[in-house]
Amino acid sequence: MNPTARIPVHTPEDVWTFTQRNLPLWDVLEFFPTDAIGPRGPKDAPRPYERPITIETDLGWSFETDIQYGTWVFRPRSPKQPGMMRWCGERGLEPGDTIVFERTRGARVFALRLEKASTG
Repeated sequence: MNPTARIPVHTPEDVWTFTQRNLPLWDVLEFFPTDAIGPRGPKDAPRPYERPITIETDLGWSFETDIQYGTWVFRPRSPKQPGMMRWCGERGLEPGDTIVFERTRGARVFALRLEKASTG
């Protein structure tokens, strides 16, 4: 079994944050390689050894990203482009669901899936 990191969706406010702002990675930051952390903004100097990671979604598309220093989210993109906000919006998050990252190939490729809340 591959290592996983899990982010619970607790409240309607979480749903709004994940779909309208971004997904905070603070609680699972150690799961990702430290060299995947990039600069905070375009005017900041690149961080040493910065290398992107690949996220392969359960919706059949993937995206390459880094983790934005200081905000600890995947690099923000328009919700129309492949990225975390688009996935959260298309996936239909609800309170009680869990977002799951799974390390699949080496340290730089991760599967992204949603575990729906049990309704029983």
